[in-house]
Amino acid sequence: MAHAERGYSPSMEIHNVVIWGASGHSLVAADILRLMGQWKIVGFLSDVALQHGQAWGGATVLGDGTLLRKLVSEGVTHAFIAVGSNPDRRRLAQGCLDAGLALATAVHPRAIVAGDVKIGPGSMVAGGAILNPGTVLSSNVIVNTGAIVDHECMLAAGVHVGPGCQLGGCVQIGEESWIGIGASIIHQRKIGARTIVGAGAVVVEDLPADVVAYGVPARVARANTR
Repeated sequence: MAHAERGYSPSMEIHNVVIWGASGHSLVAADILRLMGQWKIVGFLSDVALQHGQAWGGATVLGDGTLLRKLVSEGVTHAFIAVGSNPDRRRLAQGCLDAGLALATAVHPRAIVAGDVKIGPGSMVAGGAILNPGTVLSSNVIVNTGAIVDHECMLAAGVHVGPGCQLGGCVQIGEESWIGIGASIIHQRKIGARTIVGAGAVVVEDLPADVVAYGVPARVARANTR
């Protein structure tokens, strides 16, 4: 897994990127990509037909995923999936890869990212986030605004860490799990795959896969049957 590019120099090559998604999350992603200085946004994609042709985020909603191969033929090299649903984000990313597009990685210039942090393709690190040494983000991970991920954390593919979350050292989060806004997880805890941790929860014990947990301290409330 390669380190994400962080920063900009005048010699950095500019790549054409299409953003899949036309909701509020895509506005944040577009802002980050522009601030990085190495991306030219050619437009957005959306499965909502009513959005097609509309101005959005400083560009235009071009159409839906049927355009992917056409975009490749026109010189678009990368896609960024700006969709909040964790399983959908991974599914759409695979569709872009199958069409011949690489996945862009979005790291806000004002995120604090330790030099040895590894950030997988298609991931996003928002403004004010902190990633401390030894942390690894797999593909299509979101570390949202102002979240703190301490040393040696491991975030599997498709994880979303919400705004203002705090993860202690050596936390492990399974694929496609969702950590709600403002939640805290103490050091060395493990969160199973596809688990939802509610907003403001404080996780002091390991959580299994496929559950919904919330509260202070967080308790399993029910199965995640999505």
